[in-house]
Amino acid sequence: MSLTIQTIDNSQTPLGEFLRDELSGSYEFMAASAFLNSGGLGMIEGELRRILESEGSVSIVHGADFRIADPDAIQTLVDMKTRYPQMSYRVYCDWSLTRSQSFHPKLYIARKDCWSYCAAIGSSNLTLGGLRRNTEVNVVIRGECSDAPIQDCLRIYDKIYDSPNLIAPNAAFVGKYANLYGRADSLPLSDDRTPSEIENLLDDLMASVPSVHPANMRAPKTQLEFVAAALMRLGGDREYVELSDISDEANRIARASGKSWDDFHDRVRSRLWEHRAGERGRELFEWRGQKTGLYRLSEEGRAYARQLIL
Repeated sequence: MSLTIQTIDNSQTPLGEFLRDELSGSYEFMAASAFLNSGGLGMIEGELRRILESEGSVSIVHGADFRIADPDAIQTLVDMKTRYPQMSYRVYCDWSLTRSQSFHPKLYIARKDCWSYCAAIGSSNLTLGGLRRNTEVNVVIRGECSDAPIQDCLRIYDKIYDSPNLIAPNAAFVGKYANLYGRADSLPLSDDRTPSEIENLLDDLMASVPSVHPANMRAPKTQLEFVAAALMRLGGDREYVELSDISDEANRIARASGKSWDDFHDRVRSRLWEHRAGERGRELFEWRGQKTGLYRLSEEGRAYARQLIL
């Protein structure tokens, strides 16, 4: 597949329709958007659910600003994350988001097979305006994972998603966020600081969400840690995961840390084999013997993985 680059705008090719068509043949999707609302999410929600129901993966990070990001959209994504464990979801939550550019990405990446990617980068947020109604311009890059522009997009997305400033929303967060969202329109945007009327509510909101990066956790650094982190992300505490999926996810986590190795797939397989139950290494992984490519974390492996930032 040769590298191609094109520019599209909403007047001719609305990004929402472009993404919907692109996702219809994809099994992985990543989105980083400053703003998100139910209208924008609704344009691609059906395809996101199709990917997840087909055991593909979806990863979304967006800003929660109390004005544009509506509680219904956040509730939808929290529900999807609860139903589909392979989905990843985080938000940047800050009252200042609407009047500053502390979190402002617009990056969308779809993968059709092990090698082929499509990335869209430009001015479109994951809102109905951004995906259809507004005057927006976006650059579309098609290529393979070995192409430098695709590698850059993946690296940047991983860096955004793994930022310590993000939180993982839960049901308690949605309810408290809805309270703040209902008050937002009556509060001024021109303040240099969070309006005093909602300071306590904002503190209560953030306290309702477990930290994405607890103090006792560390970022993975070694090949073994990347493999354990990948298995925890994909299989959780109990599920078996195929070797190829473990390798892909471990490679993604490694890229986010600026690490890369030749023959990464073979290295992942070696770490799994060396540290499976019954071998000489640490008994971190269990192997389903009758199906050679399936692994999961052992009890020791789960304890090991829970110390890592996922």
